[in-house]
Amino acid sequence: MNSKTHNSGEGIIPSTTNATPETRRIRFYVSKDHFRKHEFNDNGKSVVIYHAYPLLTDWVGREAPDEVNPRSHDDDCLKSSVASDIEHTIMEWPKDFILANRGSTLLVESLSYDPNSGLAEALITDDENQGLADGATTDAVIAKIQALAASGRPFRSLKKEELPSFLKEARLHLEIIVGLTGDRDRIGRLVKGRNTSRQVKSWSMSDFEHRFDWIQKILERESGPFKDRVGYEENAGKELTILDVLSILTLFHWEYDGKGGGASERRKAPTVAYSSKGRMDARLKDETLLPGYMALALILEDILRLHDHVYANFETAYDTAFGPKAKLGRRQGVESRLNKTPLTLPLTGSQSNYVIPSGLIFPLLASLRALIEYDDKKQAHWKINPTEFFDRHGPDLIGCLFEQVDLLGGNPNTAGKKKAVYTAIHNEARLLVDNSSTGTHS
Repeated sequence: MNSKTHNSGEGIIPSTTNATPETRRIRFYVSKDHFRKHEFNDNGKSVVIYHAYPLLTDWVGREAPDEVNPRSHDDDCLKSSVASDIEHTIMEWPKDFILANRGSTLLVESLSYDPNSGLAEALITDDENQGLADGATTDAVIAKIQALAASGRPFRSLKKEELPSFLKEARLHLEIIVGLTGDRDRIGRLVKGRNTSRQVKSWSMSDFEHRFDWIQKILERESGPFKDRVGYEENAGKELTILDVLSILTLFHWEYDGKGGGASERRKAPTVAYSSKGRMDARLKDETLLPGYMALALILEDILRLHDHVYANFETAYDTAFGPKAKLGRRQGVESRLNKTPLTLPLTGSQSNYVIPSGLIFPLLASLRALIEYDDKKQAHWKINPTEFFDRHGPDLIGCLFEQVDLLGGNPNTAGKKKAVYTAIHNEARLLVDNSSTGTHS
């Protein structure tokens, strides 16, 4: 046994050795209080599962092969947000690493353990079917941190006093499985099952952090029109999610008019609502943007109803603007349902004979931000009934919309991302609002 080892929190790590190119002995220390064994009899064949929780001073990253893992874990994997989060947890909250990280699964030929010394030795004889079946990104991050701590020297050569304190506090959950050697089908099922999980989506974490509570209080109130219509976390099973709601609200946020103490006095366009729906929850974490959303609380349900009203009446407004022979269904990105079951909108149950791209709906809906005014408490109210306004002026707004869309080659996806499209229709809506207030008719 190699004597050039370092003192860790629980012992001295002996060097890992390779008996042959095909045989690896992975050695680490773990106290008997952090080591458990479970044996299962499977049709006369024994499968043993060990659970070990070594400190990161006692487990050395990237010594176990990971060819059995379907994902690549070369240096590029260290650039991912998952790897960054793992590193941050180890260095900033080392004692919580055992809680935040599910650990690694190691398939081995055999495992020996001495409870007196705490030395564990895993034997790997087949790199293709043994090694890290799961958790290889975690293992790569651990290796990276240990390499930085060692400053070019072998990590195992460090003395106890040279080890960073966070490595002395962080523990890794190792699940070590013995008894699957040669059973390719079962190994395949295990590897596939262990590698289907994904990082928790940010909006699910935002829900966990109660950032949506004020919206839920409005939408989920007893007997409310939108109760149980919106999903606030992934896998909620709802057709509409909180990200959809936030995207629609963003179209009416005061920052795009420089009102209410918004982040910018420059008139902008809410293209982010279309292009970045998946990151809408991050805007609620921005203390400069949150007030602009909360200011919409009194008309939040009106805004959602307005979305569906605009969608369901898009066809009528379009035919009025261009004539029924113009054929809305021929527009790029628009899908006709005239000879099929009409589209039912998930919020209100309103129906449409056409599936209309958000790149057309969003700029049109955003123009109705011109109908909002704010009271002394910076709460939003309508200057004019928005559905009545759209019923009257929808054809004008849609005519303006398609003037802009046609300049872009008719592509609704491009329109949804273009500031000029939003600005032109919003300016048209403002003019129509001004004319309405003075009794002028267009």
